[in-house]
Amino acid sequence: MTDEHHYGYDERGHTPRWMIFLLDLVISISSMVLAYQLRFNFSIPAEWSSRFSLVFPLVIIVRGGSFLVFRTFAGLIRYTGTGESGRLLYVASTGTGILTGINLLAYVVTGGILLFPMSVLLIDLVVLLFLLTTTRMFMRNTYYELFNKRDDRKGVIIYGTGQGGLVLKHTLEREMGRNFRVVGFMDETERIAGKKIEGVMVHDVGDLRAFLERTKIHSFIFSKDPPSPEKKVDIVDVCLDFDMKVLSVPHISSWISSRLAFNQIKSVHIDDLLERTPVPVNDSRISSLISGKVIMITGAAGSIGSEIVRQVKDYDPGKLILVDQAESALYDLELKIREEFNQEKCMIVAANIADETRMASIFAALRPQIIFHAAAYKHIPMMENNPAEALRTNICATKLLAELASDHGCDKFVFISTDKAVHPANVAGASKRIAELCLLDIQKRSGTRFSIVRFGNVLGSNGSVIPRFRKQIETGGPVTITHPEVTRYFMTSTIAAQLILEAGAMSEGGEIFVFEMGHSIRIYDLARKMIKLTGLVPGQDIEIKFTGLRAGEKINEEIMYTHEYTTPTDNPKISLVLDRNRSCDGISGKIEALTQLLPGNDNDKILAAFSDILPGFQHAAAVKSKD
Repeated sequence: MTDEHHYGYDERGHTPRWMIFLLDLVISISSMVLAYQLRFNFSIPAEWSSRFSLVFPLVIIVRGGSFLVFRTFAGLIRYTGTGESGRLLYVASTGTGILTGINLLAYVVTGGILLFPMSVLLIDLVVLLFLLTTTRMFMRNTYYELFNKRDDRKGVIIYGTGQGGLVLKHTLEREMGRNFRVVGFMDETERIAGKKIEGVMVHDVGDLRAFLERTKIHSFIFSKDPPSPEKKVDIVDVCLDFDMKVLSVPHISSWISSRLAFNQIKSVHIDDLLERTPVPVNDSRISSLISGKVIMITGAAGSIGSEIVRQVKDYDPGKLILVDQAESALYDLELKIREEFNQEKCMIVAANIADETRMASIFAALRPQIIFHAAAYKHIPMMENNPAEALRTNICATKLLAELASDHGCDKFVFISTDKAVHPANVAGASKRIAELCLLDIQKRSGTRFSIVRFGNVLGSNGSVIPRFRKQIETGGPVTITHPEVTRYFMTSTIAAQLILEAGAMSEGGEIFVFEMGHSIRIYDLARKMIKLTGLVPGQDIEIKFTGLRAGEKINEEIMYTHEYTTPTDNPKISLVLDRNRSCDGISGKIEALTQLLPGNDNDKILAAFSDILPGFQHAAAVKSKD
């Protein structure tokens, strides 16, 4: 027999429920005996002892019944704490209340004879609660002494010493106690470092690396978020240096029946590590932009568009016009938005934004006041081989929407651009840059206030690198990277949409805004971290394969041209781009000539026109003359 069967514990370290129930009954009888002895100074009068044949069966029935009803035996007594003590007080008080009621009933029925002295019942309540609690504390401490001495289980560190950390510890011990052992808590609170919680030492998270150097640990689990996303990244990086698994628990609102289940403990995702500290936005300014207005969002079912929709609805728009041509994605958006927003104020519009007749009828019928234009083709390889489609959607459709907005007196038009529009090396980026120039040109003769926002990659967007890496890892690899030195900027869709709304609200017309994107991230490092977060070893379990830069792909993206510079706005995450060489003279005619090439679908002529508008642009790969 192993040590797991000592002292009445079963093979999981659990005390059988029947044993706890019987122990509680024995404690109840002992408590009553002690109460009598204390009340009568260890000399019980015969008139009271003669009633013991009725008293003690009654105590067993009442106390046993209350234990069964309230299931005091069902909990794991090694987790006894303030919450369990409160429950024991409630159960003991209920039993004492029932005994008091029976005692008073006997007094009435017998004409003045009590079964118990009332003072004995009060003493019994105090003694019973003391014995029930201290017995559980003793068994809890015995469990820690027996089971925490084992060193063959995998060590776990829990970040956070609050209620979430304790619940996580109890969950691990309850469901995985045979395999895992909590060896330490980590926290930012220096005043509790060096103290013990339930027999487990609390360490300052600043000492994490030193702790791991002397202690073998299998997993690090976040029971709460660190003070900042940057701090979380630092902690995870240290853990990955020691080839540990890094896990986290969901917010308490996601727990099942307010109880954490082991299967809710999940691996930390790379998305969590690329988030940054949010910056408060000017809600009153955004509200003045949106509240009561007719808002049109193109590309509404896409990654950025759907997040803009989610945030815009919270500012009580007068009407939402959600435009997209992706039927399935638009249907999913409709189902979700109708659960959260007034159906009468939401218009779901399936439309091709390049269809002039269709879009003109939409503008005439719905009269949008504010437009967020997020619809675009963005994937580099696809647009390299389909420049006519980039022209149709990214340039011609943007020009069409801008002219319709101007003709119908729209107040503001916010265009979502990209860092690929800066020194473009591909068709997608070039088409977005030409769209920027088109809007700046239209602004000169329009009462509508046009603005442009530029930022980098959105975490988790369709077709982006993170979902692709995740799928490659799940299928066993290899993880494919174009070049070992490729870097990219990343931003969450939530923060991007917040800043888009903020930029739109502060726009006065003709601005280009750029967002503070933080440091660019080396994609090779990103891939290695994603592999390690799954508990695998890069190069051993999952191969990383370099495929070479794709046509039109740059090693590093930029957010501004060399002739541009920025000036701060009142939001530290948004800067206004100023251009020393900005001039749209002659651009209108060139763009008009470019749009005339669309019916011919001649890729060579389209690309030549791109280069005429953007002198520095050269197409990176040969394209067939005709599709």
